[in-house]
Amino acid sequence: MQIDISKLSHHPLNSLIYTSSSIDQLIVSIKSVGMLEPLVINQNNQIISGNRRFQALKSLGLDKVEVIRKNIKKEEEPLYLIHYNKQRVKKASEILNEIKTLREYYGNHQGQRTDLDETFSTNGKSGSLNSSELISEEVGMKKSNLYKLLYIDKEWPETIKLIDDGKITISQAYVEAKRRVVFKNISKKRPQYRNGIPHHSDLFTIYNKSSASMDELDDQSVDMIMTSPPYFRQRNYGVENQIGLEKDLDDYLDNLMEVFDECYRVLNKKGSLFIVIGDKYVDGHLQSVPHKVAIRMMENHWIQRNCIVWRKTNPKPEAVQNRFTTCTEFIFFFTKHKSDYYFDIDSIRDPYKGGELSDVRSPRHHSIKGDFKVNTPVFQNPNGKVPKDFFDTDIIETSKVSTGIGKDIGLDDIEHGAVYPTELCEKPILSTTKEGDLVLDPFCGSGTTGEVSLKYGRRFVGYEINPNYVELSEMRLNRSCIS
Repeated sequence: MQIDISKLSHHPLNSLIYTSSSIDQLIVSIKSVGMLEPLVINQNNQIISGNRRFQALKSLGLDKVEVIRKNIKKEEEPLYLIHYNKQRVKKASEILNEIKTLREYYGNHQGQRTDLDETFSTNGKSGSLNSSELISEEVGMKKSNLYKLLYIDKEWPETIKLIDDGKITISQAYVEAKRRVVFKNISKKRPQYRNGIPHHSDLFTIYNKSSASMDELDDQSVDMIMTSPPYFRQRNYGVENQIGLEKDLDDYLDNLMEVFDECYRVLNKKGSLFIVIGDKYVDGHLQSVPHKVAIRMMENHWIQRNCIVWRKTNPKPEAVQNRFTTCTEFIFFFTKHKSDYYFDIDSIRDPYKGGELSDVRSPRHHSIKGDFKVNTPVFQNPNGKVPKDFFDTDIIETSKVSTGIGKDIGLDDIEHGAVYPTELCEKPILSTTKEGDLVLDPFCGSGTTGEVSLKYGRRFVGYEINPNYVELSEMRLNRSCIS
């Protein structure tokens, strides 16, 4: 049947559910081939199906339109309205509105659809499907995504617009929302610690800013510093003014020294600094970056105590045929004073292995030339031997660090592009700090230094310019604080 277009009106629920308003393509289509399907209206001439077509027809100036009038119970109108929009391309926000509308309906009607016509056929299963299954079917979305969308709306609703705009997927937003909830729940916990150590909220702080200015820290307020700065021209961490992307090595060194000058200010007189740093090939030439950093540090009043070699026992293979595979990096040990600094060798001694000679030899067991006499008994420290200036560790080949909460958020690992093992921090932290001391990492990254610090009863402060890594570190350290 045809009806005067002036007698028709939009159904009020339509504008509450659907926000898309563009009708340009519809106008072109109707001009070209006409209106292929009639509008569906209720007894009150309100449009159940075809609200956008109705708008397009009005724009074209048509007087009459083909319609089908259905006798629909008022409480059933939301079902019909959503059903007739099933094939429509919808935004996440529109699907969410559909879900909420249907949940309200099925909540009032116990999931039954006994009085609907054949257009709502569910292959004969309508009586056996629960409300969630019915909603999933009507909105054209898997139940898993349906639940995700509802969760996002509850925990992080501002993300819905990002999904609408195609900037993030439902799955990505869901994982992020779950991660935020986990972090929020962790932050609420305030466990007590032995030896009078404060609540974990007081055990660590991470600042989302450059460490070139650490004005939050007083002079000589830090007991130890361990860090691994961004390597020269190795990675882009996705933030402005980051160190490491300088084209010129001298500029890179200048920027690093600005940070380490601040470290010198905040480190106490008996404190220590450890820097983990690797080298870089540029145009086939090794740049000797670590040693140039060390030289600049010594020129800036730092005293170098050790150049420790970090040997990776399972390095990534390299496709090189004209040099040796790189499997080492350097750890430089600096102090502010040449002798008056804190160092507890007994805290890090290694056990003796069979056949090894003692670190401590009595003079009576040496020849005049100082040569050790074979088969002569010697004194061995019961706590073990002094560690050598090289560290052997596995390297995390995946370049990922586990947050330890993967099972809770549906994500096993969160990526960080340059992670060093926790074992690398243990001996430096144990030997140069006491329980309750404050450890600083001016390039906090994924929070490895902080995790080891908290593990051994130290406090921690970090600086990190990338906000994503700040959040990762906070989650990781909060986990460490929960016993």
